[in-house]
Amino acid sequence: MKKIRHSINLVLSAMIVALGFGSCVSQQKYKEALTEIEQLKGQNANLNAEKDALYNENAKLRGDLEKALDYKKKSEQRKVVYGPRPTEFNEKINQ
Repeated sequence: MKKIRHSINLVLSAMIVALGFGSCVSQQKYKEALTEIEQLKGQNANLNAEKDALYNENAKLRGDLEKALDYKKKSEQRKVVYGPRPTEFNEKINQ
């Protein structure tokens, strides 16, 4: 009985020691993972800021495009000196 208890204590002690040494490596990997996560969060924040800047620029360009298209449409209407535009005239004939 004494030998069994002694061997069980020896096995449990060996497991505790092994887990203790293993945790050092796990702790280092955990710290490395945390630093990598922080770096990725920083990159994510930079990419979000860049995305927002591009979104704002895109919205501005869309507004400029709409203004240009409106101006083009109005300038085409101004070209006709008398009567309706030819396309409108065609539509009235086909009716």
